[in-house]
Amino acid sequence: MLLHELAAALPMSLADDLLHAKQDSEEDLRAQRIRVAELRRHLAQLSTPNARKLEDLADALVKKSVWIIGGDGWAYDIGFGGLDHVLASGRNVNVLVLDTEV
Repeated sequence: MLLHELAAALPMSLADDLLHAKQDSEEDLRAQRIRVAELRRHLAQLSTPNARKLEDLADALVKKSVWIIGGDGWAYDIGFGGLDHVLASGRNVNVLVLDTEV
């Protein structure tokens, strides 16, 4: 909403590019981070409260990566009941299982 409100004060298509950017690969994410940096530069020149709010929230325009890290006992034996539900949820999560045997 803030981005739409401030779109007229930004370079042509920047707001649209930020909102509709594909963020499926590392290259896509890198391009989005560059757009967010450009947004921040333009917002710094504006003196409105909404510009400050958007400046604070700009990082939310980049898709986050969620990681679950745990030991093999947690993942396979002891706590498996929860991990399989997370994996079956269809959410975009990464799992790192460490062999913690002595």
